[in-house]
Amino acid sequence: MDIKCLRTFQAVVACGTYAKAADRLGYTQSTVTVHIKQLERDLGLPLFERIGRRMVLTQKGAEALAQAAEIIAAADRLAALGTEEMALQGTLRVDLAETLLCYALDEVIAAFRERAPGVALRLRDRTCAQVSENLRDGSCDLGLTYAFDWQPEDFSIEEVGQIRTTLVAAPGVSLPDFQSAGQLVGLPFIIDEPDNVFRIALEQTLDARGVMLAETMELWSSQAIKRLVAMGMGFSVFPRFAVADELARGAFVEIPDPFGERTFPVYLGHRKTHWLTPAARLFCDLVREHLASDNEKAAASG
Repeated sequence: MDIKCLRTFQAVVACGTYAKAADRLGYTQSTVTVHIKQLERDLGLPLFERIGRRMVLTQKGAEALAQAAEIIAAADRLAALGTEEMALQGTLRVDLAETLLCYALDEVIAAFRERAPGVALRLRDRTCAQVSENLRDGSCDLGLTYAFDWQPEDFSIEEVGQIRTTLVAAPGVSLPDFQSAGQLVGLPFIIDEPDNVFRIALEQTLDARGVMLAETMELWSSQAIKRLVAMGMGFSVFPRFAVADELARGAFVEIPDPFGERTFPVYLGHRKTHWLTPAARLFCDLVREHLASDNEKAAASG
């Protein structure tokens, strides 16, 4: 049974006459007639009866039409699947904040690999400033980070989630007091780049309270920072998802948060002047879905 005959059958019903169906499909009227006769031979039953100048479905024809619609829809879905598979090719370059790459996007990456096996996915951990610069100069296709350092005109910057932070230290150390004004905190603050969004927010909050940090140690690796914190060498601030495992097993303890209920946005960016490929659109959709789900879980847990 030819799918073309089923499509012609559907068009004749929709248009009411062979002539109008031929115009819609770009066929000659004789071709439409051949398709309908071929389908009637295949099914072994008449599909239409003529009433005046219109072709009207027989009772069996109406049943056949419903099943033909299902077959056509299934064929269209199958064709679209092949088109999508062909479109999901090439290379996708995504620059991300390190904590997002290392601790937040495992499910996104796994889902992307499953749905787009033909795409070479290039993921790079970068500082927020580097993500901004790389988007600007075109060395990455997408950027996922906590802040962009310029006001974009040719860029699409979308907030895709909100996260909370947690200040952590090793069990047994003397925890710093961030709640009382005028304190000198002796436990070193271990953090990475000076432009780290969470670092800036903490330092501004403490400065407003007159709380001084005696020492700040800079390490440009979240894993290295975690190791030193676990050794009791200092405290740090992380997105909560990045230290959830350590808190759960007691490797870290939580320091009362001077931010209160403050949250920080997660941004997804790309150049407006560059066509967003099917692979890039898929990655964006997966990120939005995953972060929205995480936010709902966080809200439900209080």
